[in-house]
Amino acid sequence: MLFRSLHRCSFDQAHAMLLAFPDVARTLGIRRLPAAPTVAALAVRVPPPYLERLLGQLARRGRPHRVNLAGDGTGISTRRFDRWLHAKGSSDDRHSWVKLHALIETRAQFPVFFAAHVTNAYTNDVTELPRLLGQIPPNIPLGNVALDRGYQSRRNAQAIADRGGRPVIKLRANIPVTTSPEGYPAWKGMVVDQHRHRREFRCRYRRRSVIEGIFGALKERLGSQVRCRRRPTQRVEILCRIVVWNAMAVSYHQV
Repeated sequence: MLFRSLHRCSFDQAHAMLLAFPDVARTLGIRRLPAAPTVAALAVRVPPPYLERLLGQLARRGRPHRVNLAGDGTGISTRRFDRWLHAKGSSDDRHSWVKLHALIETRAQFPVFFAAHVTNAYTNDVTELPRLLGQIPPNIPLGNVALDRGYQSRRNAQAIADRGGRPVIKLRANIPVTTSPEGYPAWKGMVVDQHRHRREFRCRYRRRSVIEGIFGALKERLGSQVRCRRRPTQRVEILCRIVVWNAMAVSYHQV
C-alpha cells in the first residue's frame, strides 16, 4: 500500500512493478508477492489507528524540542459522483469527496504531519481538533497551535492549553474583548491577547499558511484523487499517503 501511494499507481500497476523488480520487493520485506486482487480485497482490513500511530512515530523522529503546529482540513476527490441541485432547478453531477483533517509542524523546510484523520465531506473542523491532539503523545511539548476561524470554540482553546500549547485561533469579528470564559480560562486569555497584542498575534498566526502549501504539495506529489471506491479503503489510502509523506520528510532531513 505504501509503495502504491508513493508511485501514484493502481494495485495492478504496483504488482507489475514489484514483479518486474524482485530486488525492490525483497528490500521492502516482501518474500511472496500477493496478487493485486488479494491486496485490494485486504486493504480494508488495515486499521486506520495503526497508520495514525505510524505517521506520528515518523514525525517524532529527531523532534525532542517544542513544536509549533498549524491545523486545517482539505477535501480529496473520489471517483464517485453526487447530484447537485441549483437554485434555478437545474442539476449536474460532481465528484464527491472525503475530508482530511491534519496538524503539521510549521517549519519552513519539508514539514511533517503530526496528526491526521479522515472523515466524510461534511464533518466540521471544530469537532475534530480534540481527536487530532489526542494523537500527539504527552511527552511532545507544544508551542503555538495556529488555527483558522473554523476551529473557534472555548473547548478547543482549552484543549490546546491543557496540552501545554498556546492557542492561536483567528477570532470572528463579533467576539469582544469582554467575552465570558464560561469555565474555559484559556479562551479568555487568548481573546484578550489577540485584541491587545495584534502585531504579536499576526506574527504567530501567519505560520498557519504553511499547511495550505503542504496540502497543495501533497496533492501534487501523491495525487489529489483517491483510487479506491469503498469509504473505509479510501481512508486507508489517504493515511498511507501521509505516512509516505512523513517518510520522505524524515529522509530529507537526515541527508
